[in-house]
Amino acid sequence: MAVDTSAIRAYQNGLVAVSGYGVSNPVLPTNGTTTLNAAIYGDVGAITSDGITEATSQDTNDIFMWQGNALAASLPGDFTKTFQFAAMQTTLTTLGIQYPGSTITQTAEGVSIAEKPPVRDVRTWILHGLDGTKAQRIVIPLGQVAERGDVVWSSQDVTVYQWTVKCFLDPNGNVAYRYFVDSALALP
Repeated sequence: MAVDTSAIRAYQNGLVAVSGYGVSNPVLPTNGTTTLNAAIYGDVGAITSDGITEATSQDTNDIFMWQGNALAASLPGDFTKTFQFAAMQTTLTTLGIQYPGSTITQTAEGVSIAEKPPVRDVRTWILHGLDGTKAQRIVIPLGQVAERGDVVWSSQDVTVYQWTVKCFLDPNGNVAYRYFVDSALALP
């Protein structure tokens, strides 16, 4: 089998965008090239060099039969899809993600936050990776920050907001939509 190194991807640039708090049923991108509507989707800005980590977890339920205690079936069980990344910029978008349900008020000198315990905050997320002229866009129609990392103030590093976004099924039964922009994969 021949190796085609042009099919190897290294997504080293791109963006993470998210719909605004409380925005319901935003229009989802249906391809990898359409410009995102800035009135609906906010860019979280710079992402740490660790990039974006996608994790898939699925349990199975093994069913054994009486005859010989042999495995008869392995049924799919609980399924979870997550994406983890850390935002490096402090903006109204990142503060809204970090403190969902809190009162965030722009003031003459910046922002004030009356912080409350986080509320359920399901939003649409767009992850867009670039490798030269190739791209991959992942649209998460229903995603929620399920874990927030520690926010560290340090003289040794920048302050980041680390999040793990958990994906939920949309009405069509999908947790994400993927669009690859790559002429080698396109119809002839």
